[in-house]
Amino acid sequence: MFTLLGRLAVADGGGRTIAIRAAKQQAVLAVLILRPGEVVTIDRLMAELWQDEPPATAKASVQTYVYRLRRALCPLVADDVTLATVGNGYALTVPDRAVDVRRFESAVAEGADALAEGEAGAAVRSLREALAIWRGPLVPEIDVETVHDERNRLDELHLSARELCVEAELRLGHHNQVIPELERLVEAHPFREASWAMLLRALAGRGRRAEALAAYRRLRHILGSELGIEPADALRRQHQEILQGDGVLVME
Repeated sequence: MFTLLGRLAVADGGGRTIAIRAAKQQAVLAVLILRPGEVVTIDRLMAELWQDEPPATAKASVQTYVYRLRRALCPLVADDVTLATVGNGYALTVPDRAVDVRRFESAVAEGADALAEGEAGAAVRSLREALAIWRGPLVPEIDVETVHDERNRLDELHLSARELCVEAELRLGHHNQVIPELERLVEAHPFREASWAMLLRALAGRGRRAEALAAYRRLRHILGSELGIEPADALRRQHQEILQGDGVLVME
C-alpha cells in the first residue's frame, strides 16, 4: 500500500490511489513510515521540514499536515494502518507487508542468510524477489534528513543485493548469465573491487582468459589513475592464478 522506492505512492487494499499531494505532507508521511514503531515528535518533524529557522507557524503547520494525513489514510484503518498521537508526537503503524522498503529489506536478508548457509538456489530466489521490488532510489522527490540518510543506506543495500545475487548465481555455475550484470556493475561502480573480482571469476570460469586479464588491466588503470593505488592483494592473487592458467573452467 505504501510505495517509497521510486516515487511516493499510497493505495488502498483494492489498489485505488490515495492522493497525498502537498510536498511537506509527503515528507511527514515518509519520515513516519521510515521510523516504524517510533514516536516522532513535533519538534523532530519541524527540524526535518525546515532545516533553517522554522517559521512561527511551524508547529501549527505540522499539526495540520498530520490531521490531513490522518483523514487521507482513513480508508486503510481496516488494513491495520493507524496514525496515532502519542504525547508530543505521532506514531504511524503499518504492517511490514504493506511497505515496499520493508519487503525489500526482508527479501535481501533472507537471500543473504540462505547464501551464508550454502543454499545458493534459495538465495537467488529471495534476492531476485528483492531486486524486482526495487523501482528506484528512495523517494527522490523528498529531501529531508531522515529520507536522505535512508536513501544512502538503501542504495548501498541494493548494490549489495545485486552482488550477493551474482555470487549465488556463480555458485550455481551460471557464469555466462551473470557476466552482463557484472559489466554493468563495474561500469557504474568502478572502484568496487568485489564486483571486479566476480567478473574475473566469471570470465575465467568460462575459459575467457584473455577477457579476464583485460578486465584486470582496466581495473588497475582505473585505480591507479583515479586513486593512485593498486588492486587489493586478493585481486592480485586472482590475477596471477589466471595468468598461470589456474582458473577453473566451468562448463554450463
